[in-house]
Amino acid sequence: MVKMENKVYLARTDALNDEKVFARLYSAVPEERRRKADRFVQKRDKMLSIGAEILLKRALVDCGIEDFSLRYGENGKPYLSDNALFFNLSHSENTVICAVSEREIGVDAEKVGEVDMEIARRFFHRDEFALLEKLPTNAEKREMFFRLWTLKESFVKALGKGILMPLDSFCVEFTGGEISVRQNVSPNKYFFKEYALGDGFRYAVCGLCGEFEDEVRFVELGNL
Repeated sequence: MVKMENKVYLARTDALNDEKVFARLYSAVPEERRRKADRFVQKRDKMLSIGAEILLKRALVDCGIEDFSLRYGENGKPYLSDNALFFNLSHSENTVICAVSEREIGVDAEKVGEVDMEIARRFFHRDEFALLEKLPTNAEKREMFFRLWTLKESFVKALGKGILMPLDSFCVEFTGGEISVRQNVSPNKYFFKEYALGDGFRYAVCGLCGEFEDEVRFVELGNL
């Protein structure tokens, strides 16, 4: 395996609008992934499902893994059945993102939109909601809302808890330029990395290793 820390890959699924490209990539993924994609009604969701598998395959090949099979933990988190490498996937709109690591890792992508403070009040930790309320402008509230959302989702996914862990049961904190999490679920120390690429999305990665690449590796799905 290639020596690594935490690597992050990102791709747009727009190329899969081309029926020939979609058919080629569809045929390149395992039958289980094809069945999963077939269950979706919307073409966009089918494209995201296939694109996520292709992006994962590219990331694993870069790490020296040519063949792999997936299994699923008790909360539905996928993992490699015969390799110690960890990975996580997320998607939003036309974007898929994959993070790989030698330790547990979680990743989240969200399209930035309007802020719903009622959602923040119901689902965020009370201290996070208080932080949002204190911000003076809508622009600052929007930025912080989606920062918190992606950071919290990446943490839950790193834990492998899924929807079983309420988002208000832990608190993301910003202290002196560092991001940490106040929680009582795990004795481990978790590290965070954010990516703001100026593309209308927010991205966050959470892992047990503090070494993250500064640059996202862009993958052109149509060229694979």
